[in-house]
Amino acid sequence: MCNASPGEVYRQLRLLILITAYSCLTLLAGCNREAAPIASREPGNNQDIGKFARPALEQLSQSEALARRNRVSRLTYDLNIDLVSLPDSYQGAATLRFDLSDNDTPLDIDFSGGNVSGISANGRNIDVNYNGYYILIPADALAVGGNELSISYSHPYDQNGTGLHRFVDPEDGKTYLYSNFWPYYANRVFPGFDQPNLKARYRLSVRAPGDWTVVSATPEVEVTTEGADRIWQFSQSEILPTYVFSLHAGPYHIWQDMAGEIPIRLLARESLSSYVPAEQWLATTKAGIEHYENYFEIPFPFEKYDQLIVPEHPFGAMENVAAVTFTERLIDRGSSNRLRDQNRAETILHEMAHMWFGDLVTFDWWNGFWLNESFATLMASIAVSEVAGFSDLWHDFYLSKNLNAITADKSVSTHPIEVPVPSNADVFNVFDDISYDKGASVLNQLSHFVGEEDFRLGVSNYLKSHAWENTGLADLVSALSLQSGIDLQPWAEDWLSRAGVNTLEARFGCEADSISAFTVLQSADEAYPTLRDQRILLGLFARDQQGRLQNYASLPVRISGMETQVSSAIGLDCPDLAIPNYQAWGYAEVTLDNLSLDSVTNNELLTDIGDPLLRSMIWTALFDASANRQMENARLLGMLIQDLPQEDNDRILRQLLSELVTNLDRLERLGAGFEEELTTYGLSAEQQLWELISSGSVPGGRSQSTLNLMLQSYIDLARSDSALANLAGLMQGDLQAGGVNPGQNLRWAIIRRLAGRGHSEARQLLAAEQLADSSGSGRLSAIAVEAAFPDAATKQLWLDRIREEADPLPAAQLRAAMGALFPPGQEPLQLALLQQLTQGLSELVASRDDFYLRTYGSALFAGICSDQGLQAISAAITALDGSGPALLRALRENAQHAEECLALK
Repeated sequence: MCNASPGEVYRQLRLLILITAYSCLTLLAGCNREAAPIASREPGNNQDIGKFARPALEQLSQSEALARRNRVSRLTYDLNIDLVSLPDSYQGAATLRFDLSDNDTPLDIDFSGGNVSGISANGRNIDVNYNGYYILIPADALAVGGNELSISYSHPYDQNGTGLHRFVDPEDGKTYLYSNFWPYYANRVFPGFDQPNLKARYRLSVRAPGDWTVVSATPEVEVTTEGADRIWQFSQSEILPTYVFSLHAGPYHIWQDMAGEIPIRLLARESLSSYVPAEQWLATTKAGIEHYENYFEIPFPFEKYDQLIVPEHPFGAMENVAAVTFTERLIDRGSSNRLRDQNRAETILHEMAHMWFGDLVTFDWWNGFWLNESFATLMASIAVSEVAGFSDLWHDFYLSKNLNAITADKSVSTHPIEVPVPSNADVFNVFDDISYDKGASVLNQLSHFVGEEDFRLGVSNYLKSHAWENTGLADLVSALSLQSGIDLQPWAEDWLSRAGVNTLEARFGCEADSISAFTVLQSADEAYPTLRDQRILLGLFARDQQGRLQNYASLPVRISGMETQVSSAIGLDCPDLAIPNYQAWGYAEVTLDNLSLDSVTNNELLTDIGDPLLRSMIWTALFDASANRQMENARLLGMLIQDLPQEDNDRILRQLLSELVTNLDRLERLGAGFEEELTTYGLSAEQQLWELISSGSVPGGRSQSTLNLMLQSYIDLARSDSALANLAGLMQGDLQAGGVNPGQNLRWAIIRRLAGRGHSEARQLLAAEQLADSSGSGRLSAIAVEAAFPDAATKQLWLDRIREEADPLPAAQLRAAMGALFPPGQEPLQLALLQQLTQGLSELVASRDDFYLRTYGSALFAGICSDQGLQAISAAITALDGSGPALLRALRENAQHAEECLALK
């Protein structure tokens, strides 16, 4: 899936999303989905069936999957699916052929929430024994050796981004379908063995309306017309796990090209097609396929490559074999910026990497999920830096992968990278920045540890040796150990089986302006005391005769234990600045030594640092120094605001502006005693940023991309009457600011900010924008605006809709509402509803899915900074008593954030 780190996905959902958020994030929810009415739910008359052995739950445990894999082999599916005949459901016939090692006990077939109308086992009809979650085939209907089961069924369409999701475009009324089978939703679309280690071959036939295109894992071999319908026949697939098979259908707009000999297509809703940067997207696709074929030394494994941009996607993207789906959030309707272009390219290349790592070679069980995602994250970073025109990508890797991972590793919810996953329902507890960003950071460190070429060759050998198979971590470690000549088992134990992040600090002494002693110290948190071996780059810097800071030494160092002596530094010039983990080879926090910190804070060294990555690392160290109270927060705010006009790197600008917005939001939550600091620096930040935006784009100066980036941050920090008036003026066309013309996404962001701040023009602007933008994205944005208004009646209305069970909103609308309900500045309204928010959580856990629960816990309890709020969260955690792990995790993280905020008072 997408590097949708949860990092990016939540931040845009959650963070945005998760998370939005994880902050991706800002983003993951689903709506309540109970099993549909079911035919013949009770077991039949076959005496040997007895009771249903598995729990009646929409999940499969690892032990159950292992037992089934030990019995079943040589599996194929013939699937005939009818998308036409029923109004709100689809119907199908699935034929499963497989070998069975014994017929001593019944066999369960996964199928959740549908209706089963008939079953034939090895040529004879049998009673339907179906409990709403799986079908039980009696032992006396099974044979040792070859078996054939035929199952007729129907299933309602889904509206929460899982199974077969149906979306009706509000702009033109056209209907679009797409599937999402991760991690255990293929069995909503057809009965089968829904587990990654029972790979199968698939042959698909689909009846669809005549004006639709149908897409799956293989090319269509025949399309015939029957009246108003068409029948699509697809070629048989290679052996694939269920979670990356797919079925997408609708009147999609199509762009097509060739990547060498591979046909490639891009598909999107007709009403969105004018905004899609199709030429850029397909160029990235072609370059990516060529890059990965060379990197892995393996041709593209499939017959074609389709990519679909789909509405209401619950993630950033999903790596369905040769038919990848992407969220429409990747498409900018209007102005954008360079960093958004990079994120889109990275997502495209992340999913493409899965065609080899995940789809060609698949993890055996969900404990290997992290390796799948972290590997694709790292591969995408390498590819983007080499083929997509972002040569500074490793700067972004440090900012968006390393730092996200460190934040996650310091969270109460941290865990080892490799952890047991008892059932597929527990996958959501490892769908986070540890599995994505820390895993990618650690693999990047491993490439430096063994050497980048040995790393590449080891990965290539692993993929070649295990093509079309299932593997475990030991297989990759073995391949890399063999290639590098290094026993990596101890490395794997320290890095993958133990949580926590280490801190590095340089300690040195000088005599006669030369280094006389140099040590790199490594420390660890008490709760996670492991000290790890890693290979880093030590950077030494000093001013030249013109006063410019120069890197005069870059020393590779292998760190081990608490202290590592750096003999290669002895005799070199005494530095003004020493950076362990220069260029971010390693995965570690960095604490500046006293001399380096003094050089940065007192000698204005930041303005003389030409290397953008180094500047980012220095800023990170300053943020940490403020958090650890080594420097005053007011001083940090002053430095941030003062540096904005001088900074010309978009990545650093985003880093500084993000810290500025977060810092001011925190001051607002802290409340009494912090108003003066908030007012002083909040106004100063608003004024500084507005002046920069108003100055416009100039040749050789700030680009339109940079101005759009600044405008987004200005929207996020606008509090004063004058700043809000500026935003309203931009919307009404009364104000021109440096030629900035907010695109549709920024227009909605402005209205949402005005609504959250209770601006008098907000409702009028909302009404006008709803008329101007009737798209699906516009509908979700309008919901977010409506939920943001700061009055008790609005909050109660939306909380009732969020908790509604009889007629729940679609999942995408629930995500939009939850993510907007309590913006900064509305803490009293949040506190007033805490009792309702925490009531009936056990019932909520029983009736809602993990997408919904995670967003509920992360979005609705975020930003609390009061004893009353912390007590309410703590009481809710206690009352849940371990149930609902997705909700519990989100609540514990927010409790930790509340404790940290209260500690500042």
